Amino acid sequence: MADSAKDRILGRITEQGHTDSYGTLLYLAAVMGIDPIALDPDNSVELNTWSGHLDGLRASLLCLAIYERGITPEEAAKAVNQHLLAAISDLGSSGNAGSPE
Repeated sequence: MADSAKDRILGRITEQGHTDSYGTLLYLAAVMGIDPIALDPDNSVELNTWSGHLDGLRASLLCLAIYERGITPEEAAKAVNQHLLAAISDLGSSGNAGSPE
């Protein structure tokens, strides 16, 4: 049976020394995407809410990366950005909740 995108993401992250918690949070962030406009908000209040959710997910990933790996905030920011872009790539265009299928 072929691995799903989620399996590939989680496998790659755990191989790099992160926990399943980090991998699952990364997967959620990748599914949601990095652009709140892609989530098709109905108004500016909803856009701000989605933007806050995405910022919170990224902040959580940064904190976990710093804690789990013992790296600096700058190193964590680079790692999280790389992980997120790779995970979004694994999901393809249909992975973003805001993208049309």
